[in-house]
Amino acid sequence: MSNQIYFDAMKAKGLADAADLQERSSSLDGTALYAEEDKIPDFAEAVKVRNMLERKAGQKDGFVCRSTAGRVVRLLQVYDSEIYLQEPEELPAQWGFVWSTDPDKALPFLTLSTSPYAKGDCCTAGGKTWRSKIDTNTWSPETNPEFWEEVKK
Repeated sequence: MSNQIYFDAMKAKGLADAADLQERSSSLDGTALYAEEDKIPDFAEAVKVRNMLERKAGQKDGFVCRSTAGRVVRLLQVYDSEIYLQEPEELPAQWGFVWSTDPDKALPFLTLSTSPYAKGDCCTAGGKTWRSKIDTNTWSPETNPEFWEEVKK
């Protein structure tokens, strides 16, 4: 019985941390969001709790979650997640992808005109880590390396 008390306390703390992060998310950039990614709900679990029709949407203050691929995403426009079952990577019109300037948080390059990389954002491609040299970068480091610099870790 006493283990249940600890479990309930940890669950309540986790829910409070997640709610606090959602509240603050509009003031956080991608690097700050990735720094607190343990407080960001997984997309699949979030869908189980509430339909995306009921979540807050917006470029700066939309619901934040993490795709199965580990990308932090922000809900741009509501949609029925009981009908559209795909991951955010397959629904780029609904989701804004958030990138980090921290090379250790870099994820594989993703071509999305709706979520370009800003100057300083990092990604991986071709077994290397890259940092964007320009804003609104949608070009792959492998095909257009002039828009990227390799990050030496």
